[in-house]
Amino acid sequence: MERKLAAIMAIDVVGFAGRLSRDEADTLARIAVLRRDVIDMQVGACRGRVFKAMGDGFLAEFSSTLEAARCALNIQRAMALEARAGEGADPLQLRIGIALGDVLMEGGDLLGEGVNAAARLEAMAEPGSIAVSDAVMAQIRGKLDLPLEDGGHRRLKATDAPMHVYLTRAAPGASGGFFDFDEDLLNRSTITGSCLCGEVRFEITAPPISSGYCHCRICQRFSGSAFSTWTAFPAAAVTFPGKAPRYYASSPIAERGFCGTCGASLTYRLLRPTEAAYLVIFTPALEEGAQQAPGTHSGVESQMPWVDILDDLPRTRTAESRVLQEAWASVGLPDSGSWGPGARPPDPF
Repeated sequence: MERKLAAIMAIDVVGFAGRLSRDEADTLARIAVLRRDVIDMQVGACRGRVFKAMGDGFLAEFSSTLEAARCALNIQRAMALEARAGEGADPLQLRIGIALGDVLMEGGDLLGEGVNAAARLEAMAEPGSIAVSDAVMAQIRGKLDLPLEDGGHRRLKATDAPMHVYLTRAAPGASGGFFDFDEDLLNRSTITGSCLCGEVRFEITAPPISSGYCHCRICQRFSGSAFSTWTAFPAAAVTFPGKAPRYYASSPIAERGFCGTCGASLTYRLLRPTEAAYLVIFTPALEEGAQQAPGTHSGVESQMPWVDILDDLPRTRTAESRVLQEAWASVGLPDSGSWGPGARPPDPF
């Protein structure tokens, strides 16, 4: 079995057993929607992978600790916004724990101390909140607007070794989360943007999920630039009120949208192993692109030698992306050396 270091996120639905006893069909239907519309979308957009689902619990892995924390924040924000909007008289609440630790790969599953630590941290979190280890805190401190308090050294069970824990504190109210929502943000108008000539326009009715720079060779060739900058949104929230983009299958796993008139690069969407629930918009096409600061560097193996990266954002190679590993493997190309421009699935015959 292969051993590696990974950021692990554990998620649990609060009060699942009680909900199940009261209304099994409704509870299972809501959990399915939660996974499809919130967890899978947020994890995928932050380049992670859900590797285990256990009814009311989920485990995901990330190559970047900061992206794991950003994903947890986005998931809890989405749940709090849903509760605030009153969508359901009894909103779901989640506990989330994040650990950085050693794991063993067994097929598609992960085992080991990193997984166990994330599960213990999740159990220590308050409903609607997040708990992280000191190793995670060391990597995200000052880089993410996440109000974590020092919870000291704790044990979940008497037999556990003590863990230094940092936690968010749930606030009273309908959402039960730790957010102080900005009313101006909640009432903002639709995010808009367009191509260079204006024929393809888009309207977005949800906040962004994640953002970053991409230095991979496909992005370089598609954009004609040393790197692209992107912002991911829920795909269901993006509409094209006028002419729709034209699409090009840039690889066996994804398609990219562009304007058929001016040729402007506009979108990216992962299609394998299933169509992603999020849509990437290239940030310069947004009218308020200046407000969408990138949060990570990906594809750094193809970084141009004359580009100096002076920030302290996470830097990952394309081969380290959990979501891309799964996508390329689904088309028969698990070896990252075969990825990139011109990649073709193997001939089954």
